[in-house]
Amino acid sequence: MQDLATVLKDFQKRFPALTESRAADAFEAIQQDEEVKAFFNDNQAALKPDALVVSITDLFEFVREKKRVKEGKQALYPGYHPRLVLEKGYPHVAYEPSEDTKKALRQAALLKSVAVPKSVAKADLNQIVSEVQDDEGRAPAVAAVVATFSALVNKENQRGTNDDFVPGVYLSGDFGIGKTYLMGALANALAYNGIGVMMVHWSTMIERLKGSFGSNGDQSLLDMIDEAKKAPVLILDDLGADTLSSWSRDSVLAVILEYRMQHELTTCFTSNFDLDSLEKYLAQTRDGQEPGKAARLMQRVLFLSKPVAMAGKNRRLDR
Repeated sequence: MQDLATVLKDFQKRFPALTESRAADAFEAIQQDEEVKAFFNDNQAALKPDALVVSITDLFEFVREKKRVKEGKQALYPGYHPRLVLEKGYPHVAYEPSEDTKKALRQAALLKSVAVPKSVAKADLNQIVSEVQDDEGRAPAVAAVVATFSALVNKENQRGTNDDFVPGVYLSGDFGIGKTYLMGALANALAYNGIGVMMVHWSTMIERLKGSFGSNGDQSLLDMIDEAKKAPVLILDDLGADTLSSWSRDSVLAVILEYRMQHELTTCFTSNFDLDSLEKYLAQTRDGQEPGKAARLMQRVLFLSKPVAMAGKNRRLDR
């Protein structure tokens, strides 16, 4: 292995901005780092004789980035921690995601959203639970969502032995009281626990489906409906916000809910309508009143979810 003078000289060539004294300090930090020492000790039989000088930049980066992460400073790769790995006889620095980053990656892989507000991405169910204890208007809704979450996680943990259907929540209430945020927190928590979930803003989904006509044929439309039909957990947000047509009711909503009922897939809803108002909404299309079709759809909504009313002040006005 090279002597200290040779290593420092090469180190300064690679980092010309460092003075000789600063290079010496950096090299000293590398030598004194416990993880570096343990790495060289554990891998001494596999390391090349010139491993220190050849990999000095990686070792310097490892020590520097580890210190930045520890001190809460801006790191080279935010959300990732450095570690040393052995490659062809030389130490190299690699990066592994922090627990928060792993959480975000899990959620990204298992959570699909369509036109969901940006703020919902950070919705935390635990935080909502801790804040809601004295809020009579929101507490029953939060309790219902937590119960659904717990039942789904329990079912996931007992996969193969527990096939019980877990109904979702039909969450109704006025504008801006946090229905979407609460359901977003549920979606985030489910994804973090390994459960696939799709959260869709209903009227935006309908507009996108309409826009798919004449572009890629009907395939994109069929794909989106199929995803909504088969998602392990589906959250239809703001149901009733659109102007209902017989097509969106009969060819989209009815198809999705029928499949999910037949396959007992957990489905949640948010709406400004209570159940009576929802039935009236579903009965009225541009073609006139069709109470029979509305009643049929309501049976599916009631099979798939339990109604819970949510109350509170309009939080959007407080921003």
